[in-house]
Amino acid sequence: MNLLEQWLSYPAAIDRILSIIGIEIHWFILQYVLGLPLVILVALLAYKRTANESWLKLARTSAKALGLVFAVGAASGTASEFGLLVIWPNLLEAAGRYIYFPLYVEIFAFLTEITFIYLLVFGWGKLSLNGRIAVAFLALLGAWLSGAMIMSVNSYMVAPTGVSPAFSQEAGWLYSQGYPKILLVVPERLVDALDVGKLQSLGMEVVGRVGGGVAVYMPSRIVARLAYEAWGGRTVGESVLALVVKPEALPSLKATLVKDVVDAVLTETVRTVGYTTVTFKSPVFVGSFLHAVGAALTVTGFTIAGAYALLSLLSRRESKYYADGLRFGVVFSLVAVAVQGAVFGHVIGTEIAKYNPEKLAAMEGTSKAVLSIPRALGIESLMKAIIFGNPGAAMPSYDEIPVDYCRLDNLPPVQDCRPPLILHYLYYSKIGLSLLLGLLALAGTVLIYTGRAPGRLTLYGFAVSPVIAHAVSFLGWAVREMGRKPWTIYGVMTVDVAHTANPAGAAEYAVVASIFLGVLAALIYASWRILLAPSLRGGGE
Repeated sequence: MNLLEQWLSYPAAIDRILSIIGIEIHWFILQYVLGLPLVILVALLAYKRTANESWLKLARTSAKALGLVFAVGAASGTASEFGLLVIWPNLLEAAGRYIYFPLYVEIFAFLTEITFIYLLVFGWGKLSLNGRIAVAFLALLGAWLSGAMIMSVNSYMVAPTGVSPAFSQEAGWLYSQGYPKILLVVPERLVDALDVGKLQSLGMEVVGRVGGGVAVYMPSRIVARLAYEAWGGRTVGESVLALVVKPEALPSLKATLVKDVVDAVLTETVRTVGYTTVTFKSPVFVGSFLHAVGAALTVTGFTIAGAYALLSLLSRRESKYYADGLRFGVVFSLVAVAVQGAVFGHVIGTEIAKYNPEKLAAMEGTSKAVLSIPRALGIESLMKAIIFGNPGAAMPSYDEIPVDYCRLDNLPPVQDCRPPLILHYLYYSKIGLSLLLGLLALAGTVLIYTGRAPGRLTLYGFAVSPVIAHAVSFLGWAVREMGRKPWTIYGVMTVDVAHTANPAGAAEYAVVASIFLGVLAALIYASWRILLAPSLRGGGE
């Protein structure tokens, strides 16, 4: 199987590539907005406790870095959101009533970030030590609140609130019973017009009456078909709905737009679940937020270690500040990568295993079409124990996933409903590089606590570690986003439906991508000129 060709075969390939570039560059920057406030806070607390001037200087340098990356991040974030609106307008129209509240709160979180980050940057000399600590904490609070809001929206897209997965340890795949299914609340006026018996024969499960409607678990292939028809401008008479509407009710509904029916169901569902809480009830929200924060802290820690290792190599002189900065970065990195892997990674892993079994099957390479790394290394039982807590657990088989499970009578027109198998190699590349980072941080920490100075080889290792840390983070996001395809909202809307009806050409997208890459290059250059070069000229003190 050509793995790259499989991923490109999903609809809107060029648009997806542009979205990857824009979002990944924004995430490259955003990680520091999440990580640097904690670094500043810890460094200030360390200075308050020890009076070591290195910690104060580290905090000041980190505050300058935070001001720089936040300014660029605000611009890249705005561009990414504009791109989301232009390229995937139907996604926003469909999910708007789900996601408006966290995005509304994110505005206030953003204002909190602006206020306290730049108070820290420009008011540094006017604030007392306790004042700086308080402001750093508030900047951290604003940044993490902002991250939580965004991750709640993304989590809803990965696993919508109320999703019922298509795999169980006892029965295996459940596609024959209509799974995966989505919890919806159908308004009373629509329930009276529908032939419930026919819908149940297609796999719909009735939960019971709630509020102003009836809660049901609807097979995702029906939901996806209705989304396709709704944004295709079809009426009930032209829709699959005509087959499940009672004959006496069909004449009055025949000219009704499917989008109006879908809108009524979405409105009642959100009203019942809770306008302000629906995205936070996604079953993967907690793990997703923790894992994002863990990735940000890991990248930030290795960037600090890498910066001071590079300064030590370039200056060729002894510097207490460089040595202390390296020591801080190494220990911070070890704690971050250990917690990220052992705790946060396990939480999101168990959530994905339960609610995205198709993605898990692709990640673990449970297909005869690829060389499975766990199978080749003889660690399949170990991976089952890590994921399910049982070495004898059943791992979902990729080859048993129907290629058409997201379609009803060949609509939406998606060739392959399975996630791309390239995820397997992306995921295990991420795992391998993560282990390498962990070993590097552990070795550096051992050197520190045994009183030995790191040699040039160790310094070179830490100097390149930020690149490796970013690669790990990039691979993590790639697995998360690519693993959802061909869905845009898992079980609800496929990529072709979310996509704009008026896409631009490859040349226009290349120009936009070049602008994003140029912004990233400018940020890296500015970081060198503003943060690293002055330290070298000053002799490291």
